[in-house]
Amino acid sequence: MESKTILLSSTKRGSGKSVVAIGAFLKYKENGLNPGYFKPIGDSSTIKPKNLTDKDASIIISILARKFSQEQICPQLLNPHYFLDEILPDETLEIFEKITDAFENIASKTDVIIIEGNHDYMQYSAIQLDDVHIAKKFNAKVIICAPIANDNDIDDLLSAIDSFKQFDCQVGGVILSPLNPTAEQRIRNLYIPLLNNRDISVIGGLKNAKTLEKPTIAEILDAIDGKLLTGDFIRIKNNKVDGFVIGAMHSSKALDYIKRAPNVCVITGGDRTDIALNALETQISLLIFTGNIRPDSSVMSKAKEKHIPTIIAAGDTFSITEKLQNIHSEIQPDEIEICFEQVDQNIDWNEFIK
Repeated sequence: MESKTILLSSTKRGSGKSVVAIGAFLKYKENGLNPGYFKPIGDSSTIKPKNLTDKDASIIISILARKFSQEQICPQLLNPHYFLDEILPDETLEIFEKITDAFENIASKTDVIIIEGNHDYMQYSAIQLDDVHIAKKFNAKVIICAPIANDNDIDDLLSAIDSFKQFDCQVGGVILSPLNPTAEQRIRNLYIPLLNNRDISVIGGLKNAKTLEKPTIAEILDAIDGKLLTGDFIRIKNNKVDGFVIGAMHSSKALDYIKRAPNVCVITGGDRTDIALNALETQISLLIFTGNIRPDSSVMSKAKEKHIPTIIAAGDTFSITEKLQNIHSEIQPDEIEICFEQVDQNIDWNEFIK
């Protein structure tokens, strides 16, 4: 029997594709099927010595899909920022053959394959390895995950749907995940009726899934090549950070802002003792000192007293902040059950598998 194929695509990074992929994998298993997971193109920029494959794929490889190797599940790795340095457009056919061989191997041993697409549906369009070409190649039903903040995101979603339909790909539905309360109201009152009028099925939306994508302290350390000054790494490595605040303004203004955003990471120069001490009086979760400047002893004493981890890193505040904004957090093993609950409770499973 030919394996059924579903491609999870998205309009932008942070769409929750990995959450849906893991949750759907477990849901299929619960229903007695033998699912497979496939990620045609992994992100080589996320590879580390201890993890020689794409970060999104690694969690499923290690926990859910052990019967296939890393190379079978994720056969091609590219740097999404500089992929034209690695593959020329006329080499696409050769790469597609490599991807197809890996796909067919998994398809021959599974009932359904969940393909996780690129960071967004247009990525790698220059070499025709974007989600649209992959969906067409493998005759996959497409489900588009779209994080929604405002009307611009609906424009992006409709453009994505049009792109797939132009290639005669089946769009099985969309998953709209609100990023704020206002978006949730607009999804219900405006976007769902608009999409339904165009015969586009809205099959659900993730709830608070962004929590799963918040970076851990270990991921932050890794991203900025930092050194932990205070805190027990073993105890704090999996602690998540809600966001980042740059402490480069006047100390009183910085403090007012930090107070409104608890559990954040504050980034400031190691010589800004005033900002650091004020930040340590709030409910922050992490303090990063840039410029490779060790802070004053009074700051270290206060951080230890408050049990707030601190990190020192080379580079100026701007470059460190840019690295942190590009962190792609991976789902932790103890969050697998949350992924299942997201799909089980927030996705219309009958529509998903139709």
